Amino acid sequence: MQVTTERQGNGGAPDQKEQFQALLVRCRNAVEAGPPAAAITTRGRRRGLSQERTASMLGVSVRSYGDFERGLTRAEPEFLDRVASVLHMSAHERHAMFLLSTGQEPPQPFTSQLTSVPAYQLALDSSVLPGYLSNRCWDIELTNQAFRDIWADKELPTNVLRYILMTKQARERVLLDWDEGWALPFLRQQRAALAASPWEPGLVELQRELEDVASTDRALRKLMRRSMDDEYIHPNGDTRLINHPKWGPTQITLLMTRPLDAASAHRFVWLVPPKPIDQMP
Repeated sequence: MQVTTERQGNGGAPDQKEQFQALLVRCRNAVEAGPPAAAITTRGRRRGLSQERTASMLGVSVRSYGDFERGLTRAEPEFLDRVASVLHMSAHERHAMFLLSTGQEPPQPFTSQLTSVPAYQLALDSSVLPGYLSNRCWDIELTNQAFRDIWADKELPTNVLRYILMTKQARERVLLDWDEGWALPFLRQQRAALAASPWEPGLVELQRELEDVASTDRALRKLMRRSMDDEYIHPNGDTRLINHPKWGPTQITLLMTRPLDAASAHRFVWLVPPKPIDQMP
């Protein structure tokens, strides 16, 4: 962030920096949080994020965040969107933050929650290919019947990373070549995602769960160590092996869209078999 020291007074009325600070403090204090992230109000109820916790979630120093909150620094749109996500801002609050900080409209809509759910679901249901829609934290929010058919009588995954890395049935019955083909690449993807968004609570919690499971899972612990040796960013067109209940053991190609929104990074993912569906067993 580029530091600036100018101040615009206007005869006693709050200037832009003061309005900006008031907005961020109000949003920060409104975040519901449990210990140790929260401050304790006079009523003894834990509520709100401290500057220290907010800075930690954003991956910046306390001093840097304090200067930012007081309007003493300029920030790129990507950082402003990270702030909006961490402080659980509404679309109106995010819009005001961008105007007060940059003097410009936000670059794209902010949707921490899914919008146009019926349209997204229709897009999935209109395809014969297995598909789902997930967010930045790997949560699966929408699926189609072709995707649900893969699991048949098995429990349907609700989070991509938890399923691949922490579910016994995935390792033993569904995902073939689990260690090299699935676990190792996804461990590297999680590391890259966490490095890019250290402020995202969902990714932080996933990493904590991984480390807990790895403490008693020797295979996963070994793969986590190996994942530190190389970088991996999932390219479109990657292939994996899967044991499909109808097709049997087969190769699939993973295709995904670009993020649909800045805040949650919702995206469609499609599992494409090696032949047209009507030619599969």
